[in-house]
Amino acid sequence: MFIAHISDFHVFADAPETSLVRPDAEAAARKVVADIVAANPPFDAVCFTGDLVDGGSEADYALLKDILAPIKVPIFLVPGNHDRRDTLRAAFRERLDFAAGTTLHYEAAIGHVRILALDTLVEGQIAGALDAGQLAWLEERLAKVTQGPTLLLMHHPAFPSGIRGLDDMALIEGREALGRLVKAYPGTLRILTGHIHRPFHAIWNGAYCAVGGSPAFQHQLDLDPTAPEPGSVAEPYAYFIHRLDAAGTLTVHTRYLAL
Repeated sequence: MFIAHISDFHVFADAPETSLVRPDAEAAARKVVADIVAANPPFDAVCFTGDLVDGGSEADYALLKDILAPIKVPIFLVPGNHDRRDTLRAAFRERLDFAAGTTLHYEAAIGHVRILALDTLVEGQIAGALDAGQLAWLEERLAKVTQGPTLLLMHHPAFPSGIRGLDDMALIEGREALGRLVKAYPGTLRILTGHIHRPFHAIWNGAYCAVGGSPAFQHQLDLDPTAPEPGSVAEPYAYFIHRLDAAGTLTVHTRYLAL
């Protein structure tokens, strides 16, 4: 099974909210989608970890749906801090079985892989959070034994990148409680996130974790703990290809695109 992990398109119909977003974000996103569609072997699914658009308007999501239309396999997505719950739900309610209530969490499956999607959005804030209800929802599902791995999708990473200025605006509330849950299920979870605009991997509480890059802009790598939030850097966009075989082996490849 082949699964693509993409993130942070930040596309916009009129004007971007974020100053760093490239003016041709739509064209960059279409190049990424074209690359995914042309993949051989073909992908079985695409996981999209938030900041789908840059403003959250109906027009933004109409544009996003047009950009993603060539992808015929299942797409699983979660909101980021630039998304809006009401317009996102309306745009994708026919493709995703969102749980009842305010937050956009859901459970799905592709083959033997379970998908658990967590909504870390705090409206009007850059940093993310998980409340007690969301954590209880996750714990209930993790307690159910499955034959295959579980992909946990969320926008804000709970694990550190080492880039201080970005980690300070990642998942803040609920981080410790999530860590305890993850640690209780070693070897079964793969956590896919976005938000940092810099692709990297981590092992956190025994789980493999990944942050996808962003075709809208990518942050500079600065691991100096005293440095402020880094600026952007011109480099190829990177998304991840997850290969899962029948024996349960996970192989992750990095796909680079010059945009």
